[in-house]
Amino acid sequence: MACEALVKLQYNEDIIANLLATPKDIHELFIGHLVSEGYVKNYFTSKELSFNVSENQGSYDALLSNEQHISRIGDSNRVVTSSCGACNSDGLEQLISDLPLIVKDESNIDLEALNKCFKEMKTHQLGFQLTGGVHAAGLIDSDNNLLFVLEDIGRHNAVDKVVGRALINDTSLSNSTLLLSGRCGWDIVAKASRCGITNIASIGACSSLAAKAARYTGVRIISFLKNDNAVIIGDN
Repeated sequence: MACEALVKLQYNEDIIANLLATPKDIHELFIGHLVSEGYVKNYFTSKELSFNVSENQGSYDALLSNEQHISRIGDSNRVVTSSCGACNSDGLEQLISDLPLIVKDESNIDLEALNKCFKEMKTHQLGFQLTGGVHAAGLIDSDNNLLFVLEDIGRHNAVDKVVGRALINDTSLSNSTLLLSGRCGWDIVAKASRCGITNIASIGACSSLAAKAARYTGVRIISFLKNDNAVIIGDN
């Protein structure tokens, strides 16, 4: 079975999130969540921070310490479920209009290369092969090289993890493509825009709010990816 546990993220003295997540790659999850949710705009190097994680009766407490202040405080009482990032938030219209705008990638989409990357990504989805119950997110560069693949029971957590892995490895997120093993919701478009990720490619559908967020922010979505076609949002 896929493991799902409560992971508490504490930055200095503040609890910024309580996530139901797969308790693996928690450092990447924390760093990615900080940036993709807009707590910090610029990532700091690992030399500038102290990270520690401890298990407490089946839940995990992750503490990150740094001199850089975060721009906002999370809701310490709210638990973000693995099924959805912020789908129960009020004022979605306002949330979308508050997202940062990015420079659109107007390069041609290579469907053959994207499909090849997804096939390669599947070979790294060991958690899914064992349980059938976790999502995967991958990151490819502008030359369609698959850089990282990480898994989690939550779609948004998997995205946070792959973003965190890229940042920890000092990998540029601009002009990159985020690969999703499932559908693309608006919350993932929001994460991409905050990180400067220009493209999202998903095997599954794109929601109406995701399309609206993509058109507003400049993120391009390649959804329902097949061998010879896809549904593309934000290409013109």
